[in-house]
Amino acid sequence: MGTLLPAISLALVHIAGDNAGVVPDAAALAGADIYIVTIMAYMVLGAIITGMCAWIGACSGFELGVLVRRKYGCFGKKLLAIAILVISLPASALTGGYFCGWLVHGLTGLPHPLAVFLCLVVFTLLAGGYWEELLSAAGYGSLLLVPIVLLLIVGEGWSAAPLALPAGKVDWLLILALFSYNSGGMRPILVTEAASYLAKRGRRAVLLAIAAKLVEGMITLVMAQVVISAGTQGPMALSAAAEKMLGTVGGIIFDCSLLCVFLNTMVPAMMVNARQTASLTGLKFWPSLFIAGSVVYLTTWIDYHTILAIMSGTGLMMVGLIFYTVINVYKEGIHPAYQKQFSNQVKMIEKPENLS
Repeated sequence: MGTLLPAISLALVHIAGDNAGVVPDAAALAGADIYIVTIMAYMVLGAIITGMCAWIGACSGFELGVLVRRKYGCFGKKLLAIAILVISLPASALTGGYFCGWLVHGLTGLPHPLAVFLCLVVFTLLAGGYWEELLSAAGYGSLLLVPIVLLLIVGEGWSAAPLALPAGKVDWLLILALFSYNSGGMRPILVTEAASYLAKRGRRAVLLAIAAKLVEGMITLVMAQVVISAGTQGPMALSAAAEKMLGTVGGIIFDCSLLCVFLNTMVPAMMVNARQTASLTGLKFWPSLFIAGSVVYLTTWIDYHTILAIMSGTGLMMVGLIFYTVINVYKEGIHPAYQKQFSNQVKMIEKPENLS
């Protein structure tokens, strides 16, 4: 329980547009084929990259951004900013624009383009420090999401669409896009930072991060299963499934909870976008926040599938940076607190290359 509960908490923090939007909508089209996509993207590739990010934090004792600046200087700082933005900006456009726009459209009846604009304005102002009470309230509202999803799957029955490996072609483009969601943007930063705070726990911090990714993958599988069981279609097939199973009032409650989840995701994402924009341009926070928000809004006008295709390629840049950082951390030595955890298993010598 000492590992499971923190893992579940960390997994819930990472629930975003890919988990509740991209995968359920893809499940509406692909059916049971979405299972292998989700397993590969989250529980295999995602777990590997998450474990690497956690290892960086636990071994170095530094958050990824700080470590990159210390090791690679100004060039590393700008390279990290680019690697984060090429995923975070389109991911923000999908989560905070496309999916949130459809949620607000369903709740209020506003035209989708207007709903997208209003959502991004609210997220930008919240990222700038306004309406902190709304953000606090959203934190409580988001806690309802997973219990409602579990209620849906129990009520409908898992047997409605049995878990099976796909018989046809695996959608590797979607796998890479979802993998980019996991490896790019602010997620590796959060994982590395969390592991750096837990560095004294050594390898348990890495195992915790991997467990959290596995839990996130299982939650995403359940969301996909809800859509397949309900037989609903996108956009926001998960929302339509909740309304079909729970009725109008239950559907509204679910949509409000999901909107709270997206709000809790988008505010730190917009802050990350602004800070990385400031790192590249040298501007102060507010001008950078305005530029980042404008780019996110303009990106929402790009076709949904085109954005996913772009993300399937740009995420590899962050993966390369993470791999390179892992190699350098390993070569230069590991954090003493992490090293201590292995004292009963390996011989303590000066060069980590000689560790078995």
